[in-house]
Amino acid sequence: MTVARRYLPTDPADLARSLVPLALLAGAAALPVLRVPVLVALVLGAAIGIARGAPVRWAWAAGVPVAASLAWGGIMPPVAAADGSDCADPASPIATWRLLEAIVVLGVLAAVAVPLGASRHSLSLRWPARRFVRWAILGFLAAGPLGLVLGPLLARPFFGNVGYELTILGAIIPALVFAVANGVMEEIAYRGALLGWSAKVMGLGPAVVGQAVVFGLAHSGTDVIGAPLPLMLAMGVGGLLAGIIAVRTRSLLVPIAVHAGLDIPIYYALACPG
Repeated sequence: MTVARRYLPTDPADLARSLVPLALLAGAAALPVLRVPVLVALVLGAAIGIARGAPVRWAWAAGVPVAASLAWGGIMPPVAAADGSDCADPASPIATWRLLEAIVVLGVLAAVAVPLGASRHSLSLRWPARRFVRWAILGFLAAGPLGLVLGPLLARPFFGNVGYELTILGAIIPALVFAVANGVMEEIAYRGALLGWSAKVMGLGPAVVGQAVVFGLAHSGTDVIGAPLPLMLAMGVGGLLAGIIAVRTRSLLVPIAVHAGLDIPIYYALACPG
């Protein structure tokens, strides 16, 4: 297979049709009021496409797990204790809530994958070559500590002064639950389903870019101070790099490992105020 055939759509008409669900998902990521209606629209579109056996069914189904995660974000999450007493609790509300979200979103993905006839390989759920396994381990071990040290500095332009308590050793358990749940959920939803399934009709190139755009738009939360555009651009670039790595390694292991490591300081910021 040539590079062009691998990264570009084989049918321009399929590309045009697959841009519709992607555009709906991008709108939902940018505008919270659209998230539930878009989830319903994507589910209906996927169901109709599956019933008809239309190739574009892959593009409609691809956005359903991400839309489910976006809709979940509209539910008021639990708030950590202001005094940090939840910080080291293995059943910390912050960690438990994110784990529950991951279970729901991955359950939705499985419910779509079965009638779609999607294999785990279509989600890049495979063990990569040995050298990439080493990259995943090193990536996680580097991203976690670096994130904890540099997190407050990197977060300041977007969220103001962020501080957390690092001396509570027991906090690493719920922090890992939070980070692994979020990393696995988002990588499978974005770089697995949204990228892998969309690529079947729009080509790898547009799918890699499309999932990165949606990923960036999804991180324009109301807790961002000032203009959210720099954060969205940063997250979009991160999503683009993760997508390229997933394609090149043919696996989500490296993106999941690095993503989980980078999410550890988020738990500390939410549950362990300093």
